[in-house]
Amino acid sequence: MYICKDCFHDEELRSEISSNADKEGVCEVCGSRGKLMDFSEFDGFFDTLLSLFSSTDNGKKTIVDIIQDEWNLFKDKEIAKVLLTDFITTHSYDFTIHDIVDYDSEIQERVAVWKRLKASVKGNSRFFTNMDEFVTYNYLMPGDNGLKIGERLYRSRITPAGQTKLDCCNMGCPPKELATAGRANPIGIPYLYLCDSVKTTYFEVRAVYLDDLSVGVFEVSRDLKIIDFTHNVSLFYSYIDSQTPFRETVIKKKVIDAISLDLSKPLRRYDSELEYVPTQLICEYCKRVVGADGITFKSSLHKDGRNYVLFDETAAQCIDVESHEIIRIDIDSE
Repeated sequence: MYICKDCFHDEELRSEISSNADKEGVCEVCGSRGKLMDFSEFDGFFDTLLSLFSSTDNGKKTIVDIIQDEWNLFKDKEIAKVLLTDFITTHSYDFTIHDIVDYDSEIQERVAVWKRLKASVKGNSRFFTNMDEFVTYNYLMPGDNGLKIGERLYRSRITPAGQTKLDCCNMGCPPKELATAGRANPIGIPYLYLCDSVKTTYFEVRAVYLDDLSVGVFEVSRDLKIIDFTHNVSLFYSYIDSQTPFRETVIKKKVIDAISLDLSKPLRRYDSELEYVPTQLICEYCKRVVGADGITFKSSLHKDGRNYVLFDETAAQCIDVESHEIIRIDIDSE
């Protein structure tokens, strides 16, 4: 079966076809015209990937669901069904395209480290929880995309009635005695919460129609090592790179995604502070053990927005404050 790059969403797979396709024509799967490659050229990669799964009675997803929802390899699920059906029917696995599957028991056990840690710190040992598995497997390490000196981030606060805007000195962390617990920081230990864009700050402060906001512009004062909980992984690149075992790449990404999901959960008025303890512990681990200057994770309130937490409030300085008024609110539902 000859396929084209448009069958895939993964950039490394698309690049592989663009660079090594050996014929021109119409793709047998998606109908696009262009460079074509025999799908069998990817046998090694897909065999390595599908060998991580087995059929189960406890899951909820098919192999197509998992690969697309978690790894977004293909252009869409329809193309994924065609190509994975072709592959599975010509190879030996204990599942079909329609069966419910899950990762093998070793992967499930390793990925459950976050669930075990949460249960431990919330109901067993708050301050002496075992973090050995995080150390052994280096799940959390600063990436190459840290913050550079001079980069700008943003933070908003509701402007008090009767004021035009707040001063720079009032845009940073609260004093220790006023620092409440958050997803990242424990009570009494303030961290600096910032956003990648002004618009993201609107969502993070839950601004409403006609709110007046003071928007602080923060400039990073030194190069910072940041642990990225938003980093996307190309499975195909991991397969051809081979510096890290393929299985370890999958496990590490799933552990990071599980932590990221909890970091991104919006704070609610009725949340117990106990719910924050696991992510507070992870941030303390990143700060003290890994030596990171902060973390970044997806905003759950603004699609494509990104939040930053800096452990040292002096790592970014407020250089300007702008006055903004919210003049329109868009509400979506599903």
